Amino acid sequence: MNAPITRLAIGTALLLAAACGRPEGGAAGGTSEMPAVDRAVAVARAIQAHPTAADSILAAHDLTRAELDALMYDIAADSALARAYTAAVR
Repeated sequence: MNAPITRLAIGTALLLAAACGRPEGGAAGGTSEMPAVDRAVAVARAIQAHPTAADSILAAHDLTRAELDALMYDIAADSALARAYTAAVR
């Protein structure tokens, strides 16, 4: 499996685990980061559509692979963001 797709799959699995594992109100932080979710969803959809262009897609969204990983972990750490991401990529 291609490395960007593997990372995307791992990130999605982490999001699902975080969304299912936290009780309501257990979200980390108190600020809304929905633009982060929108960004992650846009990147995920683009990479799913064109997996061989993953690095170009990341560059177009001003992200490195490490920054995408960090973004996905931040989303996974917040149950509300994880739910929003999961719903958006369905």
